[in-house]
This record gives sequence, C-alpha cells and structure tokens, in this order.
Amino acid sequence: SNGSDRQVMFRFHDIDDRERASDGVSRYGAYLRQNVGRFADWGELASADPGMFSRGAWEVATSPVMSPPYLDWTAERVQSVTFAPSEHDGSLIARVQLAVPRPAALAGVRGFAEWDRWNGGYSEPYDDAVARCPAMLTSTLLLFTISTGELWRPLYAPDLDVRDAKRAVKRLAAVLEARLSPIIRTLDTAAAGVAR
Repeated sequence: SNGSDRQVMFRFHDIDDRERASDGVSRYGAYLRQNVGRFADWGELASADPGMFSRGAWEVATSPVMSPPYLDWTAERVQSVTFAPSEHDGSLIARVQLAVPRPAALAGVRGFAEWDRWNGGYSEPYDDAVARCPAMLTSTLLLFTISTGELWRPLYAPDLDVRDAKRAVKRLAAVLEARLSPIIRTLDTAAAGVAR
C-alpha cells in the first residue's frame, strides 16, 4: 500500500478497453456478447434482474473470462471475489477470500512456509519451493449480502449494453471497497506493527 488511506481497491482499464477493442468501441463489450448466457434467463436476452445482471457483468470483466481483465484489484490480500444469488431474497451474496496471518492456534507449528510476499501480492509459492518446504497459507472467507437496492438496475435490458455492464461492475466495486477497506486496513496495520 502507498500509505494512503484513500486507496482505490479496484481498477478499471477503460483506456485499454477502448484501444484494444476489436470493434473499435470496447473489448469488454465484445466479451459480453460472447458471454450473453451469463446474463440470460432464457436464450439471448439479458435479464433485467440487478443481481443476475451485476453478477454476469463482474464475471465477464474479471479473470479468467477476460485476460487481461477489464477489472482487477490492487488490494494485495484479496485472493478471489465471486457472487452468488441469495436463496433468501433477490440480493447477491459476495464471497471474498482474503490472505490473513496465521492464527495464534497455529503460530507454533513449525516447518511450513507462509504466503510468498514478492511482487506486491500474497501468492502461493511455486512448486519447486513447495518441494523444499510445505506451505500453510491461511485465509478467511468473508460472506455478505449486497441488497438489490445497492446494485445497478440495467437501463437497456433485455439488450446487453456495455454501458450498463460497466456501471454494474463499478457499482459493485464501490460497495465492495466500502465493506472491505476497514478489514484490509486493520490487517495491514497489524502486519505493519509486527514488522517493526
């Protein structure tokens, strides 16, 4: 982290999206057209349901569907971000996996490597490193509801429009940033205290 509390956790590659577009408009738009099934209740029509729409827009915008992605994150601890529809109501359940320090109960267990901390991330060690020393990579799974009212309501559905999709992922990213920032800040502050 660059020391700033106002860290923007998610990055949107809008310039690349335009410059690398096969249709001259949006590379993300081309991927959306190839993945309309992620948005569709039936056939080729995008759902107007904000949860289904936002989830599809996020899946297409991120790796592995788009590589390089339209949307990625700078928060080093974030391992994955996925969404599932809530069985309870029309909301989305966010599932965010974060790298965390080894819990106290496991602190005394010797002979295991931790997360690799090179290149600004929390990475799994390469196979050759694991061959020399096993690894214990601790993480926590955060689950929380994002209500329908917090999601982008698509304006152009049943057409799958790139403007709707970009607004949907930007809205989701803003909600995630608000929920995750205090947790990540707390973890990073604790880690900095240990490092001193």
